[in-house]
Amino acid sequence: MNTLQHLVTARTAKSPAKEALVEGNEIYSYSMYNERINQGAHELIKRGIKKGDRVGILCQTSIAYPVLIMSALKIGAIVVPISTGMTAYELNSILKSGDLTAVFYHDDFASILEEAKEGTNISQTIQVEKGAAFTKQFADQSTEEPTLGYDVTSEDIAFMMFTSGTTGNAKGCMLAHGAIAGFLSTSLNEDVEIEEDMRYLVAHPFFHMSTISALVQCISTGLTMVCTKETDPAKIWEIVEHENIKVMLALPPAFTYMMEELEKNPRDISFKLGLSGGTKVPETLIEQFDAQGMTLAQGYGSTEAWIISVWHPDMGWKKISSAGKPVQGVEVKVVDPETREELPTGNIGEIMVRSPYIFKGYWNNEEATNNVLQNGWLAMGDAGRVDEDGFIYIEGRYKDVVVYGGDNIYPDQVEEVIREFDDVLEVALIGLPDQFWGEVPAAFVVKKQGSSLTEQQIVEHCKQKLAAYKVPSVTFKEDLPKNSVGKIVKRTIKEEAIRERDLAHA
Repeated sequence: MNTLQHLVTARTAKSPAKEALVEGNEIYSYSMYNERINQGAHELIKRGIKKGDRVGILCQTSIAYPVLIMSALKIGAIVVPISTGMTAYELNSILKSGDLTAVFYHDDFASILEEAKEGTNISQTIQVEKGAAFTKQFADQSTEEPTLGYDVTSEDIAFMMFTSGTTGNAKGCMLAHGAIAGFLSTSLNEDVEIEEDMRYLVAHPFFHMSTISALVQCISTGLTMVCTKETDPAKIWEIVEHENIKVMLALPPAFTYMMEELEKNPRDISFKLGLSGGTKVPETLIEQFDAQGMTLAQGYGSTEAWIISVWHPDMGWKKISSAGKPVQGVEVKVVDPETREELPTGNIGEIMVRSPYIFKGYWNNEEATNNVLQNGWLAMGDAGRVDEDGFIYIEGRYKDVVVYGGDNIYPDQVEEVIREFDDVLEVALIGLPDQFWGEVPAAFVVKKQGSSLTEQQIVEHCKQKLAAYKVPSVTFKEDLPKNSVGKIVKRTIKEEAIRERDLAHA
């Protein structure tokens, strides 16, 4: 199978009666899941959605999400998962940049979508029902396979995942059917010891690449996926206990809160495996899992690269600080960031990746694509090394992206919002190390002499324009350090900020 078009159909042929999706009292077998997908596909066709059209999904984690994804893929439409934490300002830039045709949405986001679609080419928005009401939503459509009259090929785009949300800078990563379908033939499940009888809790949002990867892996393997939008640790453990969950994907902060809750209130559960990544997974967290008789595996990857490597305790506790070994089909090398020459084993340089699973490029942005795709290799922007056993170690980043608990914050976007103040002369956003979140955003601003602009005014403005995790702390400076050509040197700003913070806490 070289596309995702019939992924659920193929699984249905093998295990039609097995539970595929669960949300509360709603339970779909794989046969029912396939029928719901076909109904959704017929609905899209009726609405004039065709191959290549960009279809956004602005919904909470729910049983509807994996149905809508596979319905769109069935007819060759491109799925655009949209972050539920966006402001109208951010959402508008994505709707424009991706030239979306339609958006499926939950009523929670009706007002923000109404505001954001102004000035876009959105032809229709479809409100998605919840729970039992969603099961009946497309009941008037046929459950039979739709006749399309065209082929969906391995080169066709399956997903467009946006990595930024600022006007003129939103980048849509184009992920092809063949790349993702090819990944399903890797040994990833064996590497992290996922078995067919495990029930998988989907609590991590579908607008993250890692959850999309988990979805297609679960379908391919025939796992049962239990969906929830719940974030409260105690309630998540209740679901784990009630639904007999064995495996779950989450970012390190979420697992940290869950472990804290479990240690305070022990439960009789059969949970076996946590999957994490997105930022450095603390060794202490891995050890907490082990103390509870559970396993925490971690992965390294990106939207552009898909999954690069995984580490599982069975690979050796001596390698706990690594990001694991490359998965099947992935090549990794380390190059000098200036000369681009490959470096010897153990030397620190920029991580480069080559695999059949990397993205095709950024939507309508050839310049940005060429910046990261170099002779078939993807430049990760991460500083790292590979040891003599092939394990990858991430030491830091060459690029300026701030990683807050697994979510990327792009400095250009935040800086642009702050520059909307006439009194702002210069601004630089950096990430400051944080024990819990990995990094937190911090803005350093030079304002006009005599200006009455305050830090709090900037923070409040950012809160109106940006998702909460992107809102930075603000510090005024007389000037910002620059190099010989007048470019702001963020590395120096970061070093000084860390030094000042350390002195303040000494």
